Amino acid sequence: MAAITLEKVTGLLAQEVERFVGERPKSARLYEQAKKNLVGGVPMSWMRIWTGGFPVFVDKAEGVFITDVDGHRYLDLCLGDTGGLCGHAHPKIVEAITRQMKNRGTTTMLPTEDCVWVGGELQRRFGLPYWQVLMTATDANRMALKVARSFTGRQLILCFNGTYHGSVDETLVVNFFGEIINIPGMLGPIVPDATQMTRVIDFNDVDALEKALAPGDIACVITEPVMTNLGIIPPEPGYHDALRAITKKYGTLLLIDETHSMCAGPRGITGEMGLKPDIFVAGKFVAGGYPAAVLGFTREISDWMAAREPWHNFFGFGGTLSGNATAVAGIRAAFEHVINDENFSRMIALAERMEKGLADIIRRNGLAWYVARIGCRVEFRFLPKPPKNGSEAMFAEVDYNAVDIVTEGLTGPLDALIHVWCANRGVLLTPVHEMALVGPTATEQDVDHYVSVIAGLVDALVK
Repeated sequence: MAAITLEKVTGLLAQEVERFVGERPKSARLYEQAKKNLVGGVPMSWMRIWTGGFPVFVDKAEGVFITDVDGHRYLDLCLGDTGGLCGHAHPKIVEAITRQMKNRGTTTMLPTEDCVWVGGELQRRFGLPYWQVLMTATDANRMALKVARSFTGRQLILCFNGTYHGSVDETLVVNFFGEIINIPGMLGPIVPDATQMTRVIDFNDVDALEKALAPGDIACVITEPVMTNLGIIPPEPGYHDALRAITKKYGTLLLIDETHSMCAGPRGITGEMGLKPDIFVAGKFVAGGYPAAVLGFTREISDWMAAREPWHNFFGFGGTLSGNATAVAGIRAAFEHVINDENFSRMIALAERMEKGLADIIRRNGLAWYVARIGCRVEFRFLPKPPKNGSEAMFAEVDYNAVDIVTEGLTGPLDALIHVWCANRGVLLTPVHEMALVGPTATEQDVDHYVSVIAGLVDALVK
């Protein structure tokens, strides 16, 4: 078995960070200037989590490539953490959004003909007949949970340990060895006692699901069809059938959040597996990265909502810009021209090539790591075998390769090294994850370049 020591990791990390900083003086200067007026030097806090001391400032983004202000060109395997799944500046999406803005403005708080096409297409792909358009998946999930509580007359929500559904308080909770708490460090939780709003169990545990729903006080189960936040954790055979049957048995609504798992294919896991949720959410990618999200309902829920006075539905539901004509135009272009079988067949084939390349590196170096894939998303983790639920993923003893390396969780020294090493060689991975998304214009050469970069790092670590 290969030996990777903490000393070697931290030594290489220091060298790579020094190189990163030295080769990006313009980004470093802009970051310092931005600190004068932007919290943390960035317009959105997550932009601070890139390894290297500061984020690169972008000059151009097109297809699957980003060029920074210092002239470095990167193969972008982050793709806006799924927001750029259609590729950056896709010409068909840009054309549709530009045409809309030129001809009808950004928003009028009135519908356009595009929304008729979008509603029909969403039903065809995902099965649910009625839809709303919002700005983000977080917005959509918040609205979905409000609807679920009002529709059922119940207050509690059930989510799965280690999942992520945006900045939704009900899901920013964790089951810490049997104690349900707000995620440590969370800003301003709605209630200090998370058990007042949420129950948390593990994914793939049918017995725990039955036990949690049996009291009949859960309004809604919110879940990804495949867990993605702590690595790819697929449903075990029969789990989705059990999830649907048990929720129906106890009068609990089922919400499928497909935002991160749409990488599985043009119909997501929901369409590919024929899942039957009561509520469906997807965001980020749906308009090619333009702010938009979709929220689907069954006929029963839609009829109930329509019977209410319109202003009663308004309060807390989206906002003035939700459903704006520009977003709807972007959604139509994305689903009409990009999120299709032709592109996904190519993207998935390339992801399979990437998966095999990474698995070969792991195998020939005797590393206790695993690689996983869902559609065009590929990632590896420093564990000997894939976890089957969030608790295993969060609390597993990380064994980088059975030697004396210390971990700080997903943001530990080896994770940091991988990201800055890749950036210095023209590859951007999603921060916090070793996640790579294969975009629609990626090539075999792009995939092989990334695999060779990882191979070079492993060679440097084990030699």
